[in-house]
Amino acid sequence: MVYCQLERLYAPPRAERSPLLFVHGFPDSPRMWARYVTAAELQQPWLNGRAVYTFAFPNRHTRPRPIPSWRALRRGVLDDEFAAALAEVVAHSPTGKLIPIAHDLGATAAWRYARRRKGTPFEKLVSLSVGSSFRYDIGEHGLNAFTWLYQVIYILPYTLRLRALQKLLAYLLVNVAGYKSPTADEVWRDVYHYWEGWLWPLRLPFYLLGAAYEPAFLDFDFPVLFMRSAIDRIASTRAFEAELQRRADCRFIALQGVNHWFPEQQPELVLAELRRFLAD
Repeated sequence: MVYCQLERLYAPPRAERSPLLFVHGFPDSPRMWARYVTAAELQQPWLNGRAVYTFAFPNRHTRPRPIPSWRALRRGVLDDEFAAALAEVVAHSPTGKLIPIAHDLGATAAWRYARRRKGTPFEKLVSLSVGSSFRYDIGEHGLNAFTWLYQVIYILPYTLRLRALQKLLAYLLVNVAGYKSPTADEVWRDVYHYWEGWLWPLRLPFYLLGAAYEPAFLDFDFPVLFMRSAIDRIASTRAFEAELQRRADCRFIALQGVNHWFPEQQPELVLAELRRFLAD
């Protein structure tokens, strides 16, 4: 059974440069990238000679079925399908490489792929909201470390299927976090991948003290553009951001006055950076 979908949005008259792969985050779909590939934007230099693809995880907008079971998620089915999609894009790339542009869940998948493989076929990586590795401890995040308990709030309505909990999740995302969607009331359908949320109350005491977190991933061999909002600091680390600032081929931008969904709600902020970062 195939859960995800790779789609080619644009094939240039002559493909000469590494293709782009747009990967959406939670709780979105490839539609979040619509303003990045308009007819006018395709004439911009950063897109010249590039094929453009999107990768869709299961989502309520464009791919509502099938949804993987928690057993399949534990086995890593989404990572496997993501890796297969990358291989397919690379197989058709004139350079043998590609450039992922990924937000949230998509950026997490891209970094996990890069951490697990040597010789990653990324010419560059545009990571939005999520850094190269996670830390959950008070030493890194202070009291904001408790924010990680949000996973419990996410998984409750998916598991118990109580309409009151589903509406509460939508209310919190829209009115507190700033998410916007005409189908926000159905956002609970997209939290299937938070299956580990039930374990967080047990894990958190150990995580807060730094007993378990991913070692910092800093030896990536490709240029990175990393953009995040203030609230996204929880999904990044000081070490990662310092490494980006140290490297001449990377760029780090901490945006002010935006929420987690800035790539879709304020695409002009990201497009301005993409036109520079991917110009050559």
